[in-house]
Amino acid sequence: MNRRDAFKKIGIASIALGTAGVLVPNMAVSQEKIPSKLIINRQRMSFADPQNPSDFELKHTPEITFLENDGKGFTRVKIHIGSKGIVHPTEENHWIDHMKIFKNDTLVAFTEFENGPIRGYAEYYIKLATNDVVLVEVGCNLHGIWTNTSMF
Repeated sequence: MNRRDAFKKIGIASIALGTAGVLVPNMAVSQEKIPSKLIINRQRMSFADPQNPSDFELKHTPEITFLENDGKGFTRVKIHIGSKGIVHPTEENHWIDHMKIFKNDTLVAFTEFENGPIRGYAEYYIKLATNDVVLVEVGCNLHGIWTNTSMF
């Protein structure tokens, strides 16, 4: 059995058992040939030891960087999935499927990523004031939902 078939069976089994398996249609293709993305983990994840995160935990952690201000109150915010030089892989069966950006608990952006051709990375111009909190949530199709926050 190849790896892709194994992931499909795991996803189908999790749906049958009523667990966290969700099949999300890929709307970018014609309706006749809609392949399914296998999203098998929607658990909220956290560090086992926040003082000593593992490489596994770091590669799922969104790194938030505040860059220049455009002079109109918007700050360029760079978000890279993976921290401390550890980059999350992007493969046909393992990828970051979405990113949500919140400012002070209000959703300001949502990006969905296709599997394979793009890595979890984005830049946004967000209107920020001193002490605003930016929270980034990302979803790994295999390893759940990961978050990070940073105060401006």
